[in-house]
Amino acid sequence: MKSIFFTSSLLLASALLLSLDQTEAFSLSSPFSTRQSIISSSHLCMTQEQDNEVEIPSCIQSPVLFQIYPALIAHKQEYGNPNIPLGTVEGKKCKTLRRLAFQKKLSQEEMTLLEEMGFRFNSLEDVYQEADFDECLERLIEYEQQHQDNYQIPKKYKPDPELGAWVTMIRRIGRDNMDQERREKLDAIGFAWVSTRKCGSAFMKNFRPLKERLEACSKINKEGVWEVVDEDGVHSILQEEDVARWIRAQKDAADKGNLSEARCDYLSSLPGFDWRTF
Repeated sequence: MKSIFFTSSLLLASALLLSLDQTEAFSLSSPFSTRQSIISSSHLCMTQEQDNEVEIPSCIQSPVLFQIYPALIAHKQEYGNPNIPLGTVEGKKCKTLRRLAFQKKLSQEEMTLLEEMGFRFNSLEDVYQEADFDECLERLIEYEQQHQDNYQIPKKYKPDPELGAWVTMIRRIGRDNMDQERREKLDAIGFAWVSTRKCGSAFMKNFRPLKERLEACSKINKEGVWEVVDEDGVHSILQEEDVARWIRAQKDAADKGNLSEARCDYLSSLPGFDWRTF
């Protein structure tokens, strides 16, 4: 009797182990498994470091960014930017990254990492085309009821980034070019077609064109770092009076503790010179 009970126990234990093995195998193959993102990420880390020799930054926590990061680096090395076309598997993951960014599901460190790489987040056109018009309209009405500022929602509205971008694009399209049905809906709520808010920051208006010009004189090396290939071009840019004055102003602000860490990081990403010793 004891022998039968012992044999039955062994059979039951074996069945349980087999079931667990199958469950784990399913978890690894199912795109909807929570466990998959943990196990696959750990495995993918080793694979990417061994096969592509790409070191994954420790700040990356998003499984999507973890998977696509080596491809972003490879694309930037070859084409000068990390914006992979949508017609590929990696391109679709880039689109997912953009959606996660707009939903505020990426950490600030991950956002900064992507920004410094030159990753293009959703354009205003993308947001407008993909958003549900009537749903956004309801959210806009709720915003106005709460703030009562004549629909002057910021472009980068932190509580609802998608809504801020959507409104910005509506104003860019303009009342005369808007679909009639949508125009009538906006008119019916008293929407202000012209924004009274100041557009953009002075820092970024100067930083972006300078970055583009300096990168045009450089290339990405195998480590994913910018290297100058046209030193004369960089020297000529930095000698321009307006450019030199702006860089010195940022340096002075940093020396006085009046420049944010994020802006210091932006300046440090500029290829061809060290702004702190400029």
